[in-house]
Amino acid sequence: MKRFISFLKNLKGLIVLVLIALCTAGCFSRNSDRKTTGDEPFFQDEAGLAEHGKKTTLDRLYQLDPGDNEFKISDNYYTDPPRKIAILPFDNLVGGKYILNSVPIPRFSKKKTDGWNWTYANRLRRFFFGHFASREFVDIELMYIDGMLQELGVSTPNELYKMPAQELGRILGADALIYGKVTEYKNSYYALYKQIRIGLSIKCVSTKDGSLFFEGEQVRHDNDIRVATNPLDMVIASFQNSMSMRDVYAARASEEVVRELVLRIPIVNSFIEEEEKRIKERIKEQLSFLPTSDTPVSDKGNDGDTAFPHVHDDIEKRTQAQTFPSDTLKYGVQ
Repeated sequence: MKRFISFLKNLKGLIVLVLIALCTAGCFSRNSDRKTTGDEPFFQDEAGLAEHGKKTTLDRLYQLDPGDNEFKISDNYYTDPPRKIAILPFDNLVGGKYILNSVPIPRFSKKKTDGWNWTYANRLRRFFFGHFASREFVDIELMYIDGMLQELGVSTPNELYKMPAQELGRILGADALIYGKVTEYKNSYYALYKQIRIGLSIKCVSTKDGSLFFEGEQVRHDNDIRVATNPLDMVIASFQNSMSMRDVYAARASEEVVRELVLRIPIVNSFIEEEEKRIKERIKEQLSFLPTSDTPVSDKGNDGDTAFPHVHDDIEKRTQAQTFPSDTLKYGVQ
């Protein structure tokens, strides 16, 4: 009887929590009304550009995530940094089997295993490319790289490693190549404890002489620990941890791994300055085709007035006075 009463109390508490969650969702539903004037300026100095998303010691202690990160940068990177970089297909050292509690669970066929082997590696590669593309380097599209490698008959990691970096760089038109290896892709589940562990190591080499620019490794431990004081709590906590094993959580862990690696690549200020100069020259070149206030304009607007007689002068003045915040520009435009 006591157990039944305790069960009813717990059930009642669970129902109350669900009702509170539903009410909260209703109260904080999306409101698309503008809270600004629309006159707020773009291109301001962005706070924490080099640090935003990088975990602190407090973050790692709270999440029980030691990180296991290493990153080395050679002197070549600072003296002669690579401008155009190709991100090659990542090698998967773990394989395509689903690893649960350190036990590899085989797929139904070798084809499926090979498919998941590629899937795990290429998911991390695409995440890496997404973060890397916002940097000041010129990136090469993954579709182009993969197509070129297939035409060359390079379809395995061993074949990729046999190809000299100088030769591959010449074919792809890249100053450097980034090689990646998936070192961890594991899951652990013990009812009240769950962990998704994903690791990636990268290496950037020069296509001039094969020398190293930088290399690093990052491991993400996505942990969940829950406390249960009675059987119902045990069931609820186990269910919550099992839901935390879904693919969306692996995607978040993968994104964190590559974000930490890309943040550790030092910023090349000379590339930023070159891009700013190129933009100004491009704008000036395009404005030279627009009419000035001294140029007669025959085109008329719908109201009979001359169309845009002072466009060139006004824009040119703004261009000359314009300064581009170096840490807010999106770089890598080809």
